[in-house]
Amino acid sequence: MITILLPIYNGIEFIDESVSSIHYQSFKNWELIIGINGHSENSSIYQKAKEFEKKDSRIKVYDLYIIKGKSNALNEMIKYCKYDWISLIDVDDNWLPNKLESQIPYMKTYDIIGTHCQYFGDRSGQPDIPLGDLKNHNFFTLNPIVNSTCLLRKELAIWEENGIEDYDLWLKLWKDGKKFYNVESIQVMHRIHQESAFNAQGNHLKVDNLLKKYGHTSIYQDSVKENRCLHTMPYFH
Repeated sequence: MITILLPIYNGIEFIDESVSSIHYQSFKNWELIIGINGHSENSSIYQKAKEFEKKDSRIKVYDLYIIKGKSNALNEMIKYCKYDWISLIDVDDNWLPNKLESQIPYMKTYDIIGTHCQYFGDRSGQPDIPLGDLKNHNFFTLNPIVNSTCLLRKELAIWEENGIEDYDLWLKLWKDGKKFYNVESIQVMHRIHQESAFNAQGNHLKVDNLLKKYGHTSIYQDSVKENRCLHTMPYFH
């Protein structure tokens, strides 16, 4: 059994697509927890999400109106998880039908399992991430796990509120010796648009500080000097 976490602040207009992509999964033994954070109590966004709960008993929607920030919302949502493995999906992304099924064979060996993915929206193509066993990948040079592809053990899922919570968690777990794997096939459609983290202003400075936090000399200043595109830097996909 797998618990899927779907936190929402912005992007409610994409929820029909993202939840439909979960319903179409070939693997059916899942529960979906939707958390609405950062809005007033009983907001219209919460009410829209609540409609999905009425249609499927595997879906639970929580009004986290007192919670600020994605990481804090995720940490709160973990409290409602029934199962030992969790998967994340951003509301503006979609899964292909075999996403979860493609990851299940690796659950006995690995702690964090991602997949390859495809861009859509304002960008096409694919991120240049390492595939297969990531034991030889240097996580300081590139964030190898796209957030909406991940499947991980619940006991490892503790996020810090810093705007780049996914990369922070992967770095921490990598430093702790946890095992990572990326399924070679494309199983997730990763939307790029003006509000996505791909385009977030100032994220390169956050990553600069994050790399220093884990004892790595920043490579960001050189990247900026060379006018390299954001997606070539460690965090961006």
